[in-house]
Formats: sequence, C-alpha cells, structure tokens
Amino acid sequence: MNKVKLVVFDAKCFFAHFRKHFSTTSSLSYSFPPRTTIVGMLAAMLGYDRDAYYPIFSSERCRVALQVKTPVRRLTHTINYLMTDKPLTLRKLRGIENRAQVHVEMLVSDNREPRQLAYRIFFNHEDEGLLKKVAEMLQRRKFAYPPSLGKANNLAELDHVDFVDAEVSRPGGEVEVQTVVPRSVLEKVIPQPGRRIYIEELVPADFTEDRKLKRIESYIYEGEGKPIKVVVNCEVFNCTLDGDEVAGVFM
Repeated sequence: MNKVKLVVFDAKCFFAHFRKHFSTTSSLSYSFPPRTTIVGMLAAMLGYDRDAYYPIFSSERCRVALQVKTPVRRLTHTINYLMTDKPLTLRKLRGIENRAQVHVEMLVSDNREPRQLAYRIFFNHEDEGLLKKVAEMLQRRKFAYPPSLGKANNLAELDHVDFVDAEVSRPGGEVEVQTVVPRSVLEKVIPQPGRRIYIEELVPADFTEDRKLKRIESYIYEGEGKPIKVVVNCEVFNCTLDGDEVAGVFM
C-alpha cells in the first residue's frame, strides 16, 4: 500500500462543452471533461504556453481522477460563427457576410438544485512542488488565465476542497468508487438496488508532445453521479473528505 498527496477541487459551471474529437460540422460534447481537458485547464491556470505542458502533465508524471457530481442534460443550439479568413473585412467581423451556422451541444445540470454542473477533480503529480503550487493557487483563487469548462466563455467556479493523503492499493474484490472508471481495467459492475443508469463514453486520455492523440479510453460512470460497485484490476485510491470515505480510480 502506497500513500500519495491529492489536490481535490470542484469545478462548477452553468454551461459546459467538451467537443468530441471526431465531430466536424456539428460540435457534439462529451458528458464530462476528458483528462486532456483537465490538465489543459490546470496548465492555463498556471500560465503554461499552449504546447509546452504536454510532457509535464503526461500520464507517466501525473494522475487525475474525476467524479461526475450532478446529472447532465444536453441542449442543442445553433450558433453563428464569424468567417475570419483572408482578406479580413469589417463586414466579416460584424457578421454581415460569410457567417457559418453550427449546431453546438451544450451541457447543463439536470437538477433544479444545484443549478450548476459540478465535477470533482482529484489531482496528483510526481513533482511535489508543482502539486503544492496547484493547491495554493486554488486556495487563493489567483490564476494566470481564468478556468473554463471547455469553451473559453464557459467560465468555471473552482472550489478548493482539500489537500489530502490518500492510500493507493489493489483491492482484492468488490469496491465502491465515486469516480469514472476506465473500461480497460473494469472486470465487473455489481448491480445495485434502485434505478441506476450506467453510461459508457469513449474519451481522449493523453496527448503526445506534438498534440497528437496518444491514448483514448472508454469510461463507465453512473448517470446521476451515484457511486458504482465494481471489480477492477488496477490501483484504487482511498481518502477522507469532510468525514466521508471516498474511493476512486485514476483516468
């Protein structure tokens, strides 16, 4: 059994959009932020250049887990995009000509209360200095660039939850986890009483240094944010948050 430090924080937003990498004319959205989106948001908050952070936040150096805390509802809107190809004219900038209408899928909370989408993020890095810097940044709410859930105008509210010690081990049987679970490590989902909706989604997990897709994973989670009981063949972390025991699997 090993111990690791985890920075835990909640990301909330009224609208979110995580564009599916294979969508073209219609911008479809994943139901939760992929690992690549989470580390990109952290890198922007720390002030890293766009293409400079991939090796720093690679799967070999940092671990991320995600909990979907609110049920997700999808809305489709038609948005007018400006065509800014050359020659760039004032009429194009004003949207008088050459507009492109695109269908965009937006995510909202399916709860009346809370009205915001909420995701809980667990972050660990082999560089303890960087880990402490992220924790202090979240506590102070001082960011190089404002955090957003997907698009730049979907500004997010970040709440620092804790900076905790977590125990990491391989469970010998069933375990109840609160996070999304990679399909590649999942051996069995144990049915639970009551109405449960289990969702599987194929999501990017890692980039190479030249921004090419390095790893893609299918993830399983419960549609209303409830914990799921599973058997997995990987390490599981356990920690205590606000007096409650939390278990999860890294993305």
